[in-house]
Amino acid sequence: MPSKAVSAYGTLLKIGDGADPEVFTTVGEVQSISGPSFEIQEVDVTTHGSAAAGSYMESRPTLIDPGSVEFDINYVPDDATHIAIRTAALAKTVKNWKLELPGAVQTISFSGYIKSMPLEFPIDDVIKQKISVRLTGAVTFA
Repeated sequence: MPSKAVSAYGTLLKIGDGADPEVFTTVGEVQSISGPSFEIQEVDVTTHGSAAAGSYMESRPTLIDPGSVEFDINYVPDDATHIAIRTAALAKTVKNWKLELPGAVQTISFSGYIKSMPLEFPIDDVIKQKISVRLTGAVTFA
């Protein structure tokens, strides 16, 4: 059976402006994107009676940690979206974000704040920035 894999090339990362209705703008100069990175929290429910089942631990899933979305950009000091990201980070503002997959096959929406945004100044490359958005709340796939 042939693969139905979707190319990542052309994925757009968009940041919301917080207005009503909210307008999303594509973040400029994005290279690679990773996340969301889900992790299911768990609680140990092992009891003394668990020994009768062969001394195995028992656990139950609890909360879902949506993790982070991380992306690399070619940093452009006067790019409006780069300024908006820095402004949101310094103000500790939760923003709405969207990942739009190529060919409009899916949109992934989430809220989050900038957790880190170190700049990189390699001698043999352009100025880059690695941005980490810590997600808060549900992630929707539409």
